[in-house]
Amino acid sequence: MLGPDIEEIGDLIITVTRVFGTDSSISAHATSFLRIEDGKIVSIDEYWGDDGEVPKWRLDMKIGMKIR
Repeated sequence: MLGPDIEEIGDLIITVTRVFGTDSSISAHATSFLRIEDGKIVSIDEYWGDDGEVPKWRLDMKIGMKIR
């Protein structure tokens, strides 16, 4: 796992991290939104995106594009 990019906006902390499988055959990005109150995490929302091939259904619908 590479170190995260971190942004702090008021009581919200946003992190973006690239995560690899133990054998590095797969990778994904995780974006986390942590809400802080009185120095403690009160909520977390997290979203994961697979860095693999574009799914066939998205290719068929011509949605999105490969970034790299």
